[in-house]
Amino acid sequence: MMLETDFAKHIDAEELAALALRLANTFSPAGHEQPLAEVVHSWFEQNGIPVRLQPILPDRANVVAVLQGTGGGASLIFNSHLDTEVSGPEYDWGMAQPDINKAGAHREGNKLLGHTVLNDRGLMATTMITLKALRDSGIGLRGDVIFTAVAGETGSAPVDEYQGANYDGKGFGSRFLISHGVRANYALIAETTDFGLSWIACGACYFKVVVAGRNMYTPRSFRPDDVRQHPNAIVKMARVIEKVEAWARQYVASRSFESACGRVVPKVSIGAIRGGIPYRPNRTSPYCAIYVDVRIVPGDDPLRVQRELQSVVDSAEVGARVEMFLARNGAEGTNVERLAAVVRRCYKQV
Repeated sequence: MMLETDFAKHIDAEELAALALRLANTFSPAGHEQPLAEVVHSWFEQNGIPVRLQPILPDRANVVAVLQGTGGGASLIFNSHLDTEVSGPEYDWGMAQPDINKAGAHREGNKLLGHTVLNDRGLMATTMITLKALRDSGIGLRGDVIFTAVAGETGSAPVDEYQGANYDGKGFGSRFLISHGVRANYALIAETTDFGLSWIACGACYFKVVVAGRNMYTPRSFRPDDVRQHPNAIVKMARVIEKVEAWARQYVASRSFESACGRVVPKVSIGAIRGGIPYRPNRTSPYCAIYVDVRIVPGDDPLRVQRELQSVVDSAEVGARVEMFLARNGAEGTNVERLAAVVRRCYKQV
């Protein structure tokens, strides 16, 4: 108990709040996380904690800071992500809401509000302050404590004209981190889990579903009784969307299961649609695509999910084809009991 008291007295709530807001109000959109990485790196340098940038691309980097242990103990990684959301013209007109990265975060009394502080720079700040408090307390842990802030955690993947590693997400920075030697016996991920403790993560598959049509001038177009024969790919896609939405309900019901961490519910969402030219709607569209996010439980096969989705869109009978452009398997942690027990005990004390 004495060690925990010594540690706690080195945590300053006002310092934590100020750091969280500084991080949350640093403009650093997904795919371009370098500005925030440099802020985090600078903070560790200023506080005398060994730190290094791990460059990935000219404007993407991870940050790694290490408090070395005395030896012979288990090591622990604190992991949090630098990115929150994309920014740019596509977000502005496609989402039709204020840019999360520009809105940032603010303080109201003892509450910090804003999407960037929630996901997950506030949590990042807590782990940064944790390393500083450990160092200042003089507590000598046997194992290393490693702070990592990574690029590209949030969901994105190269597709269509959006090509290159700047569009890569879903664990992009963490995979780079691990493959280049930053490893530990345990990892504690800072995420928005509603204060739940979890070691199960669903994977994700992204699919592009394409329907073809004909390019016809509006006065010369026609509207058949059978939608399947419609010249406009957008109209035919409506039939596909109905099929996918019906399947999504069945998918969630059939794939959900109870676990030691609670109920796992993998969901499906149609996240985007493209077709035609917005400023030239005087022609039927010869092309329409929807982009579907399908979450998969640990052990599920992305190829099996692709075949299942293809069967669903085939039932629309409009010649739709399915392309998978991201596949991330789900995962369930093993040998977690020791870390989970410590987290539960410490949470109760706080």
